[in-house]
Amino acid sequence: MTEITTAQHLQPRTVDVAQGWRWIAAGFRLFGKNPQIWIVFFLIYLVVELVLAVFVPVVGAIASALLDPIFLAGFMAGCRALELDEELEITHLFAGFKAHARQLATLGGLYLGGKILIVMLAMGVTSVLYGPMAPLELDKLDAADPALLPLLMQYMVMGVVVMALLLPLLMAYWFAPALVLFDGLPAKQAMKLSFAACLRNVLPFTLYGVIGLVLFVLGSIPLGLGLLAVIPVLFATSIYTAYRDIFVAVSEEN
Repeated sequence: MTEITTAQHLQPRTVDVAQGWRWIAAGFRLFGKNPQIWIVFFLIYLVVELVLAVFVPVVGAIASALLDPIFLAGFMAGCRALELDEELEITHLFAGFKAHARQLATLGGLYLGGKILIVMLAMGVTSVLYGPMAPLELDKLDAADPALLPLLMQYMVMGVVVMALLLPLLMAYWFAPALVLFDGLPAKQAMKLSFAACLRNVLPFTLYGVIGLVLFVLGSIPLGLGLLAVIPVLFATSIYTAYRDIFVAVSEEN
Protein backbone atom coordinates (compact mmCIF):
# COMPACT_ATOMS: atom_id res chain seq x y z
CA MET A 1 0.00 0.00 0.00
CA THR A 2 1.34 3.46 -0.90
CA GLU A 3 0.90 6.23 1.67
CA ILE A 4 1.28 9.80 0.43
CA THR A 5 2.04 12.52 2.94
CA THR A 6 2.59 16.17 2.14
CA ALA A 7 5.99 17.36 3.29
CA GLN A 8 5.84 19.20 6.60
CA HIS A 9 5.56 23.01 6.31
CA LEU A 10 5.45 22.62 2.51
CA GLN A 11 9.06 23.53 1.90
CA PRO A 12 9.85 22.78 -1.76
CA ARG A 13 12.89 20.57 -2.30
CA THR A 14 15.63 21.25 -4.82
CA VAL A 15 16.04 18.19 -7.03
CA ASP A 16 18.57 16.88 -9.52
CA VAL A 17 18.54 18.16 -13.11
CA ALA A 18 17.70 14.69 -14.45
CA GLN A 19 14.38 14.82 -12.61
CA GLY A 20 13.11 17.01 -15.43
CA TRP A 21 13.07 13.93 -17.65
CA ARG A 22 11.93 11.59 -14.86
CA TRP A 23 8.82 13.70 -14.26
CA ILE A 24 7.81 13.19 -17.88
CA ALA A 25 8.64 9.47 -17.82
CA ALA A 26 6.61 9.02 -14.63
CA GLY A 27 3.82 11.07 -16.20
CA PHE A 28 3.68 8.68 -19.14
CA ARG A 29 3.49 5.75 -16.71
CA LEU A 30 0.50 7.34 -14.98
CA PHE A 31 -1.10 8.02 -18.35
CA GLY A 32 -0.47 4.42 -19.41
CA LYS A 33 -2.46 3.05 -16.47
CA ASN A 34 -5.70 4.19 -18.09
CA PRO A 35 -5.07 6.09 -21.35
CA GLN A 36 -8.70 5.90 -22.48
CA ILE A 37 -10.01 7.77 -19.46
CA TRP A 38 -7.20 10.33 -19.65
CA ILE A 39 -8.11 11.04 -23.27
CA VAL A 40 -11.77 11.40 -22.27
CA PHE A 41 -10.69 13.80 -19.51
CA PHE A 42 -8.78 15.88 -22.03
CA LEU A 43 -11.61 15.91 -24.58
CA ILE A 44 -14.22 16.96 -21.99
CA TYR A 45 -11.93 19.75 -20.81
CA LEU A 46 -11.22 20.84 -24.40
CA VAL A 47 -14.89 20.87 -25.42
CA VAL A 48 -15.92 22.93 -22.38
CA GLU A 49 -13.13 25.44 -22.99
CA LEU A 50 -13.93 25.75 -26.71
CA VAL A 51 -17.67 26.12 -26.17
CA LEU A 52 -17.12 28.89 -23.64
CA ALA A 53 -14.55 30.68 -25.80
CA VAL A 54 -16.49 30.42 -29.10
CA PHE A 55 -20.15 30.68 -28.14
CA VAL A 56 -20.04 32.97 -25.10
CA PRO A 57 -17.96 36.04 -26.03
CA VAL A 58 -16.11 37.87 -23.22
CA VAL A 59 -18.06 36.24 -20.39
CA GLY A 60 -17.09 32.83 -21.74
CA ALA A 61 -13.41 33.75 -21.72
CA ILE A 62 -13.66 34.85 -18.09
CA ALA A 63 -15.58 31.71 -17.13
CA SER A 64 -13.01 29.58 -18.95
CA ALA A 65 -10.20 31.21 -16.96
CA LEU A 66 -12.00 30.59 -13.67
CA LEU A 67 -12.78 26.98 -14.54
CA ASP A 68 -9.32 26.13 -15.83
CA PRO A 69 -7.64 25.51 -12.43
CA ILE A 70 -10.76 23.66 -11.22
CA PHE A 71 -10.40 21.19 -14.09
CA LEU A 72 -6.64 20.99 -13.59
CA ALA A 73 -7.31 20.09 -9.96
CA GLY A 74 -9.49 17.27 -11.29
CA PHE A 75 -6.56 15.99 -13.34
CA MET A 76 -4.43 16.12 -10.19
CA ALA A 77 -7.08 14.16 -8.26
CA GLY A 78 -7.02 11.50 -10.97
CA CYS A 79 -3.25 11.21 -10.70
CA ARG A 80 -3.47 10.82 -6.92
CA ALA A 81 -6.10 8.10 -7.30
CA LEU A 82 -3.92 6.10 -9.69
CA GLU A 83 -0.91 6.45 -7.43
CA LEU A 84 -2.99 5.03 -4.58
CA ASP A 85 -3.92 2.08 -6.82
CA GLU A 86 -7.51 3.28 -7.12
CA GLU A 87 -9.61 3.22 -10.27
CA LEU A 88 -9.50 6.35 -12.41
CA GLU A 89 -13.06 7.56 -12.95
CA ILE A 90 -14.71 10.45 -14.78
CA THR A 91 -15.85 11.81 -11.41
CA HIS A 92 -12.22 12.61 -10.57
CA LEU A 93 -12.24 15.30 -13.25
CA PHE A 94 -14.83 17.22 -11.21
CA ALA A 95 -13.06 16.89 -7.86
CA GLY A 96 -12.15 20.56 -7.93
CA PHE A 97 -15.84 21.51 -7.92
CA LYS A 98 -16.31 19.61 -4.66
CA ALA A 99 -13.22 20.76 -2.74
CA HIS A 100 -11.71 24.26 -2.57
CA ALA A 101 -13.67 25.43 -5.62
CA ARG A 102 -13.64 29.06 -4.46
CA GLN A 103 -9.87 29.19 -4.01
CA LEU A 104 -9.31 27.39 -7.30
CA ALA A 105 -11.56 29.88 -9.10
CA THR A 106 -9.69 32.71 -7.34
CA LEU A 107 -6.50 31.19 -8.67
CA GLY A 108 -7.94 31.33 -12.18
CA GLY A 109 -8.91 34.95 -11.68
CA LEU A 110 -5.44 35.89 -10.47
CA TYR A 111 -3.86 34.10 -13.43
CA LEU A 112 -6.19 35.86 -15.88
CA GLY A 113 -5.58 39.22 -14.24
CA GLY A 114 -1.84 38.63 -14.42
CA LYS A 115 -2.00 37.88 -18.13
CA ILE A 116 -4.06 41.00 -18.82
CA LEU A 117 -1.62 43.12 -16.82
CA ILE A 118 1.33 41.61 -18.72
CA VAL A 119 -0.21 42.46 -22.09
CA MET A 120 -0.91 46.01 -20.93
CA LEU A 121 2.66 46.41 -19.66
CA ALA A 122 4.08 44.99 -22.90
CA MET A 123 1.97 47.39 -24.96
CA GLY A 124 3.12 50.27 -22.77
CA VAL A 125 6.80 49.37 -23.08
CA THR A 126 6.51 48.96 -26.84
CA SER A 127 4.66 52.27 -27.18
CA VAL A 128 7.40 54.06 -25.23
CA LEU A 129 10.07 52.58 -27.51
CA TYR A 130 8.31 52.84 -30.86
CA GLY A 131 5.29 55.09 -30.40
CA PRO A 132 1.57 54.18 -30.46
CA MET A 133 0.84 50.76 -31.95
CA ALA A 134 -1.16 50.69 -35.17
CA PRO A 135 -3.41 47.73 -36.05
CA LEU A 136 -1.64 45.02 -38.01
CA GLU A 137 -3.54 44.32 -41.22
CA LEU A 138 -2.77 40.70 -42.06
CA ASP A 139 -4.00 40.98 -45.65
CA LYS A 140 -1.17 43.43 -46.40
CA LEU A 141 1.50 40.98 -45.28
CA ASP A 142 1.11 39.04 -48.52
CA ALA A 143 2.19 42.11 -50.45
CA ALA A 144 5.57 42.13 -48.66
CA ASP A 145 5.34 45.90 -48.23
CA PRO A 146 8.65 47.20 -46.75
CA ALA A 147 6.68 49.90 -44.95
CA LEU A 148 5.27 47.19 -42.68
CA LEU A 149 8.70 46.22 -41.30
CA PRO A 150 8.73 48.80 -38.45
CA LEU A 151 5.24 47.72 -37.42
CA LEU A 152 6.23 44.05 -37.51
CA MET A 153 9.28 44.85 -35.39
CA GLN A 154 7.02 46.61 -32.91
CA TYR A 155 4.78 43.57 -32.58
CA MET A 156 7.81 41.27 -32.28
CA VAL A 157 9.22 43.35 -29.43
CA MET A 158 5.85 43.28 -27.70
CA GLY A 159 5.78 39.49 -28.10
CA VAL A 160 9.21 39.14 -26.53
CA VAL A 161 8.20 41.31 -23.57
CA VAL A 162 5.02 39.30 -23.09
CA MET A 163 6.91 36.01 -23.08
CA ALA A 164 9.53 37.34 -20.64
CA LEU A 165 6.85 38.51 -18.20
CA LEU A 166 4.61 35.49 -18.70
CA LEU A 167 7.25 33.01 -17.54
CA PRO A 168 7.25 34.11 -13.86
CA LEU A 169 3.43 34.08 -13.89
CA LEU A 170 3.43 30.56 -15.30
CA MET A 171 5.88 29.51 -12.59
CA ALA A 172 3.50 30.86 -9.97
CA TYR A 173 0.59 28.97 -11.52
CA TRP A 174 2.29 25.65 -12.29
CA PHE A 175 1.82 23.84 -8.97
CA ALA A 176 -0.87 26.10 -7.55
CA PRO A 177 -3.94 23.94 -8.39
CA ALA A 178 -2.33 20.91 -6.72
CA LEU A 179 -1.30 22.97 -3.67
CA VAL A 180 -4.85 24.30 -3.29
CA LEU A 181 -6.49 20.90 -3.78
CA PHE A 182 -4.19 18.67 -1.76
CA ASP A 183 -2.83 21.08 0.84
CA GLY A 184 -5.71 23.49 1.26
CA LEU A 185 -3.62 26.60 0.62
CA PRO A 186 -5.32 29.87 -0.34
CA ALA A 187 -4.75 30.90 -3.94
CA LYS A 188 -2.17 33.65 -3.30
CA GLN A 189 -0.08 31.49 -0.98
CA ALA A 190 -0.23 28.59 -3.44
CA MET A 191 1.06 30.82 -6.22
CA LYS A 192 3.92 32.14 -4.06
CA LEU A 193 4.96 28.62 -3.11
CA SER A 194 4.68 27.37 -6.70
CA PHE A 195 6.92 30.21 -7.87
CA ALA A 196 9.48 29.40 -5.17
CA ALA A 197 9.47 25.72 -6.12
CA CYS A 198 10.02 26.47 -9.81
CA LEU A 199 12.72 29.02 -9.02
CA ARG A 200 14.60 26.49 -6.87
CA ASN A 201 14.45 23.97 -9.70
CA VAL A 202 15.23 26.08 -12.77
CA LEU A 203 17.61 23.50 -14.27
CA PRO A 204 15.29 20.47 -14.12
CA PHE A 205 12.45 22.63 -15.42
CA THR A 206 14.65 23.78 -18.31
CA LEU A 207 15.31 20.15 -19.24
CA TYR A 208 11.60 19.43 -18.78
CA GLY A 209 10.71 22.28 -21.14
CA VAL A 210 13.15 21.22 -23.86
CA ILE A 211 11.99 17.59 -23.80
CA GLY A 212 8.37 18.69 -23.63
CA LEU A 213 8.80 20.89 -26.71
CA VAL A 214 10.34 18.00 -28.65
CA LEU A 215 7.51 15.68 -27.60
CA PHE A 216 4.92 18.27 -28.57
CA VAL A 217 6.42 18.61 -32.06
CA LEU A 218 6.64 14.84 -32.49
CA GLY A 219 3.08 14.40 -31.26
CA SER A 220 1.87 16.92 -33.84
CA ILE A 221 3.37 15.07 -36.81
CA PRO A 222 0.91 12.14 -37.26
CA LEU A 223 -2.13 14.39 -37.84
CA GLY A 224 -1.81 15.60 -34.26
CA LEU A 225 -3.06 12.30 -32.86
CA GLY A 226 0.00 11.96 -30.66
CA LEU A 227 -1.10 15.08 -28.81
CA LEU A 228 -3.94 13.06 -27.28
CA ALA A 229 -1.23 11.47 -25.15
CA VAL A 230 1.38 14.24 -25.05
CA ILE A 231 -0.91 17.04 -23.81
CA PRO A 232 -2.38 15.12 -20.82
CA VAL A 233 1.15 14.08 -19.86
CA LEU A 234 2.77 17.51 -20.20
CA PHE A 235 -0.04 19.50 -18.63
CA ALA A 236 -1.38 17.05 -16.05
CA THR A 237 0.34 13.80 -15.10
CA SER A 238 3.92 15.12 -15.27
CA ILE A 239 2.91 18.19 -13.26
CA TYR A 240 1.63 15.84 -10.58
CA THR A 241 4.81 13.77 -10.58
CA ALA A 242 6.87 16.96 -10.27
CA TYR A 243 4.63 18.17 -7.43
CA ARG A 244 5.05 14.85 -5.69
CA ASP A 245 8.82 14.94 -6.15
CA ILE A 246 9.21 18.48 -4.83
CA PHE A 247 6.54 18.66 -2.14
CA VAL A 248 5.50 15.14 -1.17
CA ALA A 249 7.07 12.33 0.84
CA VAL A 250 6.07 8.84 -0.33
CA SER A 251 6.47 5.76 1.84
CA GLU A 252 5.66 2.13 1.21
CA GLU A 253 3.69 0.06 3.71
CA ASN A 254 3.16 -3.68 3.57
